[in-house]
Amino acid sequence: MSKTRLILQQYKKDVMNLVECAKEINSRNDQEKIFAECFYSLNKNEQFSPSRNSLTTSLLRRILNLYVLLFILAISIYILLNVHQPTSSLVLRNVQGFIYPGLKFLRILSVPIIKKLPLLTGLYDESCLIENPYFYVHEMECWPCYNVYSFIEITGTQNQSTYSSGIPHITKTSHKPVHFDDLKDIYDQNKYYFHKESGSIRSSSNSVTNLEELFSQNVEALSSSDIHVSWRINRMLPARIMRSVFPKPESLSERSGQSVERFIFIDGAKAHPYMLPGMECSYISVRQAIGQRTIVLKPSAECSKKCRTVSLVLNSSVILWYNWWYWRPVSLPIVNATDLAISYISSYC
Repeated sequence: MSKTRLILQQYKKDVMNLVECAKEINSRNDQEKIFAECFYSLNKNEQFSPSRNSLTTSLLRRILNLYVLLFILAISIYILLNVHQPTSSLVLRNVQGFIYPGLKFLRILSVPIIKKLPLLTGLYDESCLIENPYFYVHEMECWPCYNVYSFIEITGTQNQSTYSSGIPHITKTSHKPVHFDDLKDIYDQNKYYFHKESGSIRSSSNSVTNLEELFSQNVEALSSSDIHVSWRINRMLPARIMRSVFPKPESLSERSGQSVERFIFIDGAKAHPYMLPGMECSYISVRQAIGQRTIVLKPSAECSKKCRTVSLVLNSSVILWYNWWYWRPVSLPIVNATDLAISYISSYC
C-alpha cells in the first residue's frame, strides 16, 4: 500500500473520531449550529474578499474607460479648435505665452535622462525621428517622369531649369575619383571628430561595425567580397571635412543650398542590391566616386501608373540627378565586376 493511501486512511480515521467525540459532548442541534456559523463565516469572507482576477478585471475596465474618455475629449478639442474660429483664436492667444517656459521646463526635466543616456543627444540633429510608411500624395502631378526612357547628359548646358524640376539626368564632373585610401587618409587625419560626431556606420558584415574596423580592412579583400557599408554624416563639422574630397558639383548654382545629411556607400563587387535612402531635400545627386553600380529608378507609388522604370550603369566621375518625389532608386552590382565601388549621395533644396 502506498504512503499516500496510508495517510488518507489515517486522516479519515481521525475525522471519524472527532465526529464521535463531538456527538458525545454536544447535541445534534449544537453541531448544526456550529456548522452553520462556520459556513456563514466562509461565505462572508468570500463575499468581502474578491479574487485577484476580479480586481484585475475591474482595474483594466477603469483604465479602458479613462482612455476612451481622454480620446473623446481630445477629438472634441481638436474639432472645436479647427471648426470654431473664435475659440481657436482665444486658445492660441493665451497659449503662446506658455510655449517657451513649457519647453524650458521640459528641457530641465530631460537633463537627468540625457546624463544617464548620452546617446540620445544624437537625436537633436535628426530632422525626422520616425518616417511615415503610409505617406501618400493624392493627385500628384507626375509630368517630370512622363516619357522618360533614358538619361540625358546635360554637362555644360546653360539652361538647366527644366531638369532641376525633377527630370532625371546625368552630368560629368572634373573632380578626381575618390579611392578607399583617400577616405582612409581623411579618417586618419580627423579621427577624433569622426568618432565624436559621425562615427556610426551600418554594415552587412559582422567584422565591420565601426569606422576603425572599416579602415583597417584590406582593400583587395573588400573589393572581392559582398560587403555593403553605409556611412551616414549628418553633422556640420564632418560634412565640412568631407568637402575636401567631395566638393560641390560644378553644375549647381551658387544659390543652391546643400543639406548637411549625406551618405557614403562602400560596396564590394558582389554586394547585394539595396534601396537608396530618402534625403532631407528632394533634389538628390548620386556621384560615383570610384567603380561602377547599376542604378534603377522605379516610379514612386503616386506615379507608378503613369511612369516607367529606367536604369543606367553609373560610372566613375558621373553624377546622377533625380527628384525623390517621383523616383525610388535601387543600387545593384555590375555583372562580373571586380573593383570596389564608392558612392556619394547628397541632396539640395
